[in-house]
Amino acid sequence: MRHSKIVDLLILKPLSWIYGMVTAVRNKLFDWHIFKQHTFPVPVLVIGNLAVGGTGKTPHTEYIVDLLRKEYHIGVLSRGYRRRTKGFILADKRSTPAAIGDEPYQIYQKYGHDIRVAVCESRAKGIKELLRLDPRINLIVLDDAFQHRYVKPSTSIVLTEWHRPVYNDEMLPLGRLRESVRALLRTDIVIVTKCPTDIRPGDVSIIYDNLKLFPFQRLYFSHYRYGHLVSVFPDEVRYVPGLEWLNPDDAVLVVTGIANPRPLVRYIKGFK
Repeated sequence: MRHSKIVDLLILKPLSWIYGMVTAVRNKLFDWHIFKQHTFPVPVLVIGNLAVGGTGKTPHTEYIVDLLRKEYHIGVLSRGYRRRTKGFILADKRSTPAAIGDEPYQIYQKYGHDIRVAVCESRAKGIKELLRLDPRINLIVLDDAFQHRYVKPSTSIVLTEWHRPVYNDEMLPLGRLRESVRALLRTDIVIVTKCPTDIRPGDVSIIYDNLKLFPFQRLYFSHYRYGHLVSVFPDEVRYVPGLEWLNPDDAVLVVTGIANPRPLVRYIKGFK
């Protein structure tokens, strides 16, 4: 038996069992109403996942915001991962990634003229403050809050990757799951992300059967479509080359801040 297998069996597997039991007890305390959930007078849409990062929450949050921003006055609330501040902060023109987190900053830069974007460690307090500051808000979108059960959602969306679906994963620290696959019973919609564009009906059936969804739950599939290259310093560049200009001998330096850059790297390599 290889060393890594021994570590998995003797150390990581027991730790995964312990972690799984802790999360199961926590969820039961919410199910039994021992831990209270807050409800609000406006719909609350939660976007999240069971795995740790890499499923595409922010692109899907932006997609949903783009679809609904003309019909609703949306408030997007995030924890603001790795920001250097504390408490509730409403994004404005002076906000920086250090103050509100890089993902909320990106959402604000794209849609801040139509929606409200805020960060707060406590989702319940954050929603209350958003509604107080802007009573026109009639839809709250919570980014990465499926495990934050102190807020009762109106609709929950859970994402899972095509190349690493939740039913093929393990609980932390052996795998990447923050909750058991049984947590999917709480969601309304499951989206399989980063799919190939030529999905076969048989592949769809396999995923549906493995997820074991109820009839009232909806299953969707999504894929990325990359845009054209843009200049970091547009005032200093006369034209921006396209990836189709690459030759086999060209070198490309790829710098990303995403959890799973492999699909992006494969996409770029396809042009060489």
